[in-house]
Formats: sequence, structure tokens, C-alpha cells
Amino acid sequence: MTFRAAIFLLSAVSPVLAARLPAGDLADLVEKTLPSVVRILTTRPGSPAVNPSVNAAYDGARGSAKPRTKSIGGEGSGVVVSADGYLLTNHHVVDQAEKITIELAGDRVLPARLVAADPATDLAVLKIEAANLTPIAFGDSARLRVGESVFAIGNPFGVGTTVTSGIVSAIGAPRHPSDTGEDYIQTDAAINPGNSGGPLLNSAGQLIGINTAIISPSGGSSGIGFALPSNIARRVMNELRAQGHVNRGYLGIGLQPLSPALNDALNLDRPGGAIITDVAEASPAAQAGLRKGDVVMGINGRPVRDFDRLRLAIAEAQPGAPVQLAIEREGQEQMLTATLAERPAAPAASDQPDPAELPGAILTALPGELGVLITAVDPAGDTAEAGLRPGDIIVAINRQPVTGLASLGKGLAGRKSAVLEVIRQGGTLFFPAP
Repeated sequence: MTFRAAIFLLSAVSPVLAARLPAGDLADLVEKTLPSVVRILTTRPGSPAVNPSVNAAYDGARGSAKPRTKSIGGEGSGVVVSADGYLLTNHHVVDQAEKITIELAGDRVLPARLVAADPATDLAVLKIEAANLTPIAFGDSARLRVGESVFAIGNPFGVGTTVTSGIVSAIGAPRHPSDTGEDYIQTDAAINPGNSGGPLLNSAGQLIGINTAIISPSGGSSGIGFALPSNIARRVMNELRAQGHVNRGYLGIGLQPLSPALNDALNLDRPGGAIITDVAEASPAAQAGLRKGDVVMGINGRPVRDFDRLRLAIAEAQPGAPVQLAIEREGQEQMLTATLAERPAAPAASDQPDPAELPGAILTALPGELGVLITAVDPAGDTAEAGLRPGDIIVAINRQPVTGLASLGKGLAGRKSAVLEVIRQGGTLFFPAP
């Protein structure tokens, strides 16, 4: 049996690890920051009951039975960022929610509305009608060092507020894939489903990350968790509050990392860089004279260590900003200047393949084309009846790989029957598609 690990989006912190900080100091920090952490409960549309003829509500006016639907609940965590009721959490915690409820410290419960969200960084801004809240203090994530003590607060598995501690395992690497190549903080502080949107804090009790994802074969913490750095989170939050979306620079190139073998084949005398695989027509890259096969070695005077760093530098630049690119072309170094445009909007929904749907379930595409995660299941729905559970990862349908919602939807379309290959707790199982 092949062992597979997956990156889980976290919609709950697990058994508490031994603190790296002195117990008294950690207790003081936790006491100070707990009022800024909230539990988020969501309600999403469900699906018709399995047997409408039995489980139905009678419509006397029309003389017919209407299938009863159930809502599917989810939960996550969030953090207060302003005294007047603005909150920050993950986009996937509140995505498609028809109702959002916030539980504050002291058991106060309030409804929330979604202000705006940025799926690319998996961030969302919420608003509750409240005053005199305790906002979290932002720290400078750029000053983090590997080995620094951190701790996480969240609401895992519905057990209530939990605290775990650990260290920063890695920084400055896009280890959680996203289409913007954002840098993520890696930590071994225990993080589990339900921690999504909760804070990762430094030894001063300052927010230095928003807990977002884990790598795990089972869905539980395995010591590899990821948090979006606070500097990125604050920038995205401010743009979402000001204009409802995030402006990102667009160059219009496809990139491929340079392996050592490819580096040698191109006779490059230094490591790093990224090779251009495609140049979009009429894009800023095309107008600047970039070509397929060019190797980008630097941007704005800084060396490009890898292609993710280049993507991040472009995405973080504002549209209209000029960027200087140091390239190597056929053994010759050149300097080209491009003026970035705004990243084009995603194609309209009508231009996209039909998304996958399983009756009575909520699905999330995993980053890196690792499959489709079942995040919630209606116990009375067809998906539950087929034997599928929350946490299952669909990796194939009728032996064809499932890389995301589009490929799953294509596999389901027009079929009377289909077999799903599912990863559950590190093992492979097969189920009929509901």
C-alpha cells in the first residue's frame, strides 16, 4: 500500500505540547491573548434527505411533498483585529456559509457578516456589531527566526479553546502551495482541524501568523503546520477592508524551477533563477521583450533564489510598478524593464468546468492538485450512506486521477455509476459515488 500525505485546510489545537517558554511566562501570555481569539461556527446549505417519500414536509397548498433539507455545520477560529468588531480568519472557514456565528471570550455569541475574502491567501475579514473588544497586537513576521518559540490558540474538534506551543520550523519558503506563491511559516506547534483562522503568536504574545494548513497522512497534527505571516495578513486585510479585493502585480509569464541538471545544461555559473516557459500575448512580459527560455536571475536588484520567490516578488508588487529583470539569454546577461499590470480576474463561472457536487457534502480542492477533501457530510445524505466521511480525500474516480473539483466533476458527469478511490487515515479505500 502506498503511503500518501496530504495538505489539509484546517476548518480546529490538539493535546498540548510541552512549552518552550517558562510555564509562568506562557500562562501570562495566554491570559493576555485569549480575549482576542474567537470561535467561528458556520451553517452551509445541505442537500435533500435520502428518501424524500419518507422524510418530507407536506405542502398542503400544492398537494405535494417537498424534500426536507438539512444544513451542514462547520467551525474554525478567528482573531479580533479592531476594537469595533473586525475579525480575521481563513476564507475556507466561511466559504459558502449562509450563516456565521461568533463565540467571544466570556461566552458572548454574536452574528457576523463577511466583509470580503481573498481565496489566494485564504483570508477573510468578518464584522460583528460590538464595541470595546480586545484586538490582537500584530508582530513583525519578517523578524522571525527558525527555532523561535511560538504558540497557537484555537478551537479543535469542538473541544473548546486549546493552546499548544512549539517552535518555528522553517520560514521564507512557499511550502503551502498557492497561486501567489506566498511565503508561509512552518511550525511544529500542534494544529488540528478547527484551528483554521486562529493565531500563531510569538513569545511577546503578538500575532505573527494565521494558522491555515497542515501536512498529515491522517488529518491530525503530525508536527508540520503552516501559518500565513502576519505582515502578509495585515496587508491583505487592509486592502480587503479598503476596496474589497487585493491588487496584485501581473507580468504574464509561465515559470519552471531550475534543477541542478538543467542549470548545468544551460551552462549557468550560479544557482537559483527560474526559466520562462511561456509568455502571454500582449502581456507586460511580452511588451518588455521577455521570451521563452530566458532565465530570470534577479528582480529589482535582488537575486532570484527560486521561481517561487520570483512569483512572490511579482505578486506583491503593485500594478503599474516598473520591475527590472536580470536575465540570461543564450549565455548573455541582459537587463529588461517591465511595467506590471493588474492580475486578470478569474474566468467567469460560465467559462469554468462544472464543479463537482456530492449530495449532502461540502468539498474543498486541496492545494498542489492533491485531490478533493470532504470537509463536511450530512449524516442523512447520500454521501454518508455511501460510506464517505469528513476528512476523506478523493484521489481518483474510475481509476482516473482527481486533481481538483473540475476533474472530479468531469468524472461524475453523465455517469450512472462511478467508483471513488479515497485516502482515509493513510490507507486507500474504494466507495461507490453517491
